[in-house]
Amino acid sequence: MSNLYLIINKRDYGKLCVTQNISLIFFSNLNRLNFGARCMEETFYQILAKASLDKIDKRKLEKMFKRLSQEIDLLKTIFNKISLENKRILDIGTGQGFACKFLVENARNSLIVTIDRDPLCLNRVRNILGDKINNLVFIKADLSALLFIKNNFFDIALAHYTISTIEKDKLIRVLEEVHRILVPNGWLVIIEGFGIGKKDHPRELTLELEEIYREITKEEKELELENLLLILNKFSKFKLIEVKKLNDGLLDPTIEDFAYYLLKLTNDTELRNRIKEIIKKGRRIGFREAPDYVIYLQK
Repeated sequence: MSNLYLIINKRDYGKLCVTQNISLIFFSNLNRLNFGARCMEETFYQILAKASLDKIDKRKLEKMFKRLSQEIDLLKTIFNKISLENKRILDIGTGQGFACKFLVENARNSLIVTIDRDPLCLNRVRNILGDKINNLVFIKADLSALLFIKNNFFDIALAHYTISTIEKDKLIRVLEEVHRILVPNGWLVIIEGFGIGKKDHPRELTLELEEIYREITKEEKELELENLLLILNKFSKFKLIEVKKLNDGLLDPTIEDFAYYLLKLTNDTELRNRIKEIIKKGRRIGFREAPDYVIYLQK
C-alpha cells in the first residue's frame, strides 16, 4: 500500500487530478482515526493533535486562538490583491492549520488542498476548522515528491512558515515540485519571519529561548531572508515580484508553549532554571516574534 493518503469529502472526489493511486479516507469515516497525543505538560501543538477536544483542552487553547486571529488578519493583508475565488489552491505544509482556516473561509468556490508529512496535522486542522473541514482536502506526503499531482494544476501555492522547516538539501527539490504543479503565471506566496525587528524586552526573551534551543539541539540558525533570496534567485524558474516586510514582530502568546517544550528537551538544572525564569518574565510582558515578511513569486 502507498504511504500517501488523501482525506477528502465524498462530493469532492474526482476534483483533484492525480497521476498515481493513493489511499483514500473519507471525512465520513474520520472519527475512526485516533492520532491523539498524550503528554503530562501539553503544548498547544500537542493538544490540537488529539482526535477530539474537551472543555479543558479548549481552555488551554485560548492563547492559540488569539494567535490564530492575528494570523488571519495578516493573511487577509497578504492576499488583498490576489483573488482567491474559483481557484485551485495548495497549502504547502499544514502545520497547525492556521492557513487552512483562512483559505477555507476566504477562498470562495475554490479547491483547497493541504499537504503535510505529519499525519497528526489532520487532527490539528480538523480541530481548527470544525465542520468546515469538509471544504478541505488533506494529503499526507513529502513536499519534495508530489508526483501524484499532475503538471500545471494549481493556481496558487501558499508556504505559510513552511520554507524555514524544510531541510536545506531538499529545498530546491520542493521548489521544483511547486513550480511544476503551478499553472503558468501561478503564484507562490511565501510567508516567513526574519531578523530581529523591534528589540524590546519581549523580543529579547524570545531570542534567548531560540539561543537555548540551538544550544540543546545543536541545530543551525534558521534560513535568513538574504540567503533565501539567493536560493530563489539561483533557482531562477520563478519571477520575483515583491518582497514586503509586514511588521516589526508581533507579540505571540504561544511562544510560552515553546518555552515549556524546551523544558522537556533538557535535564540540565541550570538551563531549566533559566527557561523557567524566562517563562516568568514572559507571562508579565509577553514574547515578541521575528518580523513577518511575504515574498510573492510567479511562474
